[in-house]
Amino acid sequence: MSGVRGELRCFNCSRYLGEFESHPAEHGKADIHLLEPEFGELAAKPVPADDGSLRCSHCGGRVLTEWVDRVAA
Repeated sequence: MSGVRGELRCFNCSRYLGEFESHPAEHGKADIHLLEPEFGELAAKPVPADDGSLRCSHCGGRVLTEWVDRVAA
């Protein structure tokens, strides 16, 4: 099985918010895992919003994927 991995950024302030990995074929369409950085902490993180999306913890902007790659499970 394969999945996807990508980078998260804030649409409003362009801050880097970390990376995610997802394996929808194995765990369903809503499967998403936020990956912790190897070293230190991020200045801002994605946080859940009321509408089921993610928001920037710094400015409240909408979180978007900057890039997405396929990964093997």
